[in-house]
Amino acid sequence: MKRILRIPRFAKDGKPKTLELLIDSASINDKGFAQEAKFLLVIDDGNNRVGFQLTTAEASLLYHRLGYALNEASKEYIEMEEKSKKNYEEKKGSKKSGEEEDFSDLMDEEE
Repeated sequence: MKRILRIPRFAKDGKPKTLELLIDSASINDKGFAQEAKFLLVIDDGNNRVGFQLTTAEASLLYHRLGYALNEASKEYIEMEEKSKKNYEEKKGSKKSGEEEDFSDLMDEEE
């Protein structure tokens, strides 16, 4: 098996947690037939190590669903960021107009 991906997370307790993706390449089985690659997702929490094997079809489904989820999360983030920016600019604009009004009130009093 070849390691394709390793994502470590370091906890405060000092025990690293990791997520790994390993692949067992396609091969020829005992009977001479081609056998698909197998994928293995491994989660290690510092104490226990758990593996989950995926077929090529399952790995493909995970890939497509993860891509969809990432696109949706990005879209949601961009919308929130634009809304936040718009609200900030509106508040900033109302403060400036408020300051101008206060200044014009002072000018009127002096005259």
